[in-house]
Amino acid sequence: MTPWLRRHGHRIFHPLAGADAATLAKVLRDGGGVGPLHLHRVATALGAAAIRAPLDLLERRRVAGLVGQGRTAGPPPLFILGHWRSGTTHLLNLLAQDERFAAPDPLAVGLPWGFLGLNSFWRARLEEWLPPDRIIDAMPVDATSPQEDELALALMQPLSYYHGIFFPRHLHRAFRQGVLFEGCRPKAVALWRRRMDHYLSKMQIQCGGRRLLIKNPAHTPKLAELLALRPDAVFVHIHRDPYEVFSSTRRMLLTLLREFSLQSYDPRAVDDLVLDLYPAMMARFDRDRALLPPGRLVEIRYDRFVADPLETLAGIYDGLGLGPFAPVQPKMERYLASVRDYRRARHDLEDPARRAVRRRWAFAFDRWGY
Repeated sequence: MTPWLRRHGHRIFHPLAGADAATLAKVLRDGGGVGPLHLHRVATALGAAAIRAPLDLLERRRVAGLVGQGRTAGPPPLFILGHWRSGTTHLLNLLAQDERFAAPDPLAVGLPWGFLGLNSFWRARLEEWLPPDRIIDAMPVDATSPQEDELALALMQPLSYYHGIFFPRHLHRAFRQGVLFEGCRPKAVALWRRRMDHYLSKMQIQCGGRRLLIKNPAHTPKLAELLALRPDAVFVHIHRDPYEVFSSTRRMLLTLLREFSLQSYDPRAVDDLVLDLYPAMMARFDRDRALLPPGRLVEIRYDRFVADPLETLAGIYDGLGLGPFAPVQPKMERYLASVRDYRRARHDLEDPARRAVRRRWAFAFDRWGY
């Protein structure tokens, strides 16, 4: 595969190529149309859904049988929460160095209905299409890179902010529904619960008795939902300087829109979306954290985490009872050395944006002392 094709493969095989037919039909119907330049991407997705349908059905039946046999038992999952661009990925990558944990890999999120049934031949062919990095930044991606589960959920049911990226005429609605379940019908939320439960069960089948490691900013306001599905789950919440969070999130969303949108969009809609969403996310998080007994949630600051990652990680292990940290510390040190030259982007904000962030995210400055 040529480097150019690997870099731009998503312009042929859009992420929706991993969706089932019912989800694809629903999001296409509600999306408000597809631009002429993107029709080939939709055609590819429809064809892929049709080809995979019988195999995916067989895998669903297999998973149901294994669940019935009790093959999905494992330690309590660990969920990494926090706003986008707060350091959740860096934390995920470090924790994933511990072989006692298991996180979704790129094919597990890109083909959520069928990843268990992939043989070595097809897995190798599909891995050739993986981009060299995350597209939104320079973090490299390979076949084992840990991923967040939101794309998988977007390909299994309609409630996901990703559908706002793909169909940005409904950007605000998709984010409010996918992140907050705002204005959603109970039937749609119930479907999300079933799909989330199914996906966690599949991941547990794949990883055996290891602890699931699930990172997803969109789960931050869903503590109650996650506890209903996995009552013994444990959580890490990470937060970061609000100016950095806003600027980096805005850049991330604009990059995702440029690369994955199937419609024209107004980039000016991004700022208000980001400014509105964070306070609502944290209000839900604060409401639901009362459901957690002591020892189930650890909160960390990004700046302190970057300054002394090993001390922060040791505190997480101790606070959540994850087992001894010393055995895995050398592997984490090697990972930190491998990314030492990674340069984080600068995020300078113009004065009007800074004032808006200070005013509308006042809770973050006051709560965490930024």
